[in-house]
Amino acid sequence: MPLPDKVFNVLLDGLSELALLRLPDHPPAKALPAVALVWEKVLVKAAEWSDEDAGRLAAAFTVFSANAERFPLPKDILHYLPPRPLPPPLPAPDPAPCPPEIKAQLDALTAGLLINKKTEV
Repeated sequence: MPLPDKVFNVLLDGLSELALLRLPDHPPAKALPAVALVWEKVLVKAAEWSDEDAGRLAAAFTVFSANAERFPLPKDILHYLPPRPLPPPLPAPDPAPCPPEIKAQLDALTAGLLINKKTEV
């Protein structure tokens, strides 16, 4: 399965920008599309990707670029990949009181559990 288009475009941009830095081990400019395809294979095997991951990959390239001493391997960029944002919190519980018939059933179940627990000892 290929990378989503947004993520692949970020990959191309990141590799192109790094190539402009002329870091040691950088590929020739005409080889960048082939390099991107190889990177795509590696990245797809390393993680699942969605369009929302484009920003994370861009951030990883930015942080790596600030510290780069040589052209990276895919694992170098993955090292700088920030975690996905946490999902939104669950909604607050419904403050409505428990209906009396349900409360009675729960109380009976709880009492039964406590009685069984005491007799097992």
